[in-house]
Amino acid sequence: MARRYRVGEVAQLTNVSIRTLHHYDRIGLLRPASHSEAGYRFYGSEEMLRLQQILTLRYLGFPLRQIGRLLDRAGFDLLSSLRIQRGVLRDRIAELERIDSALAALIAHRAEHGEWDWNLIVTASNAVQQGQAEGERLMERYYTAEQMAQFHELGEKFGPAEIEAIESDWAELLAEVRANSHLDPASPEARALADRWDALSERTMAPYEAYPDLKAAIGKNYEEGAFAGHDRAPQAADFAFIERVKAARSSDSDLESS
Repeated sequence: MARRYRVGEVAQLTNVSIRTLHHYDRIGLLRPASHSEAGYRFYGSEEMLRLQQILTLRYLGFPLRQIGRLLDRAGFDLLSSLRIQRGVLRDRIAELERIDSALAALIAHRAEHGEWDWNLIVTASNAVQQGQAEGERLMERYYTAEQMAQFHELGEKFGPAEIEAIESDWAELLAEVRANSHLDPASPEARALADRWDALSERTMAPYEAYPDLKAAIGKNYEEGAFAGHDRAPQAADFAFIERVKAARSSDSDLESS
């Protein structure tokens, strides 16, 4: 018989509080496998694995509601998802190691010389800010000052909540596209991803209708691979998968009409 864990055992094994586990149960994020006649919750291996997914995705910054949608999505590929999570974590580890190295140099200089080196302080500060600054520098490399000002105007107009929601939806969708890129392009699951891609693209680009030059520049930069290697942005492989799905749908439509 497969091992079952009571809620207290799960809490002890995973360092997740019982209160949090009860909350996950209430919101439908992590249901127990069964209940005893006395009402005790019992969790099995599938629930333990789902909890691991929840904790990792939570660490990566996904909100609970989005985690639930992602894990419950039809055709969700757990193994591919784990590989993607490892890649994101490796990037974060590299970033933390860079910060750690800067702080270590600052501490070592203070211990050896008895005073602070302001150049090293600046280096440490820059290390912390580097991730965000790198994204800003990348934008400035591909857009004019006028276009950057237009980005700012749009940000002021639509507000941080809408921007964060769109970024969050893209993060979720890109993760699913990359986890399911092996799917048959003609499958219902692949077509559902393409439909979500089109809807989110339309939602994302709608505000840029008032700035046709900026909209054209965005399209040109993606076509030329300006954001290659930046996982938060759609990559060539992502676009290629969506195009395969659309081609398969077009082919099916041609067959039906012939």
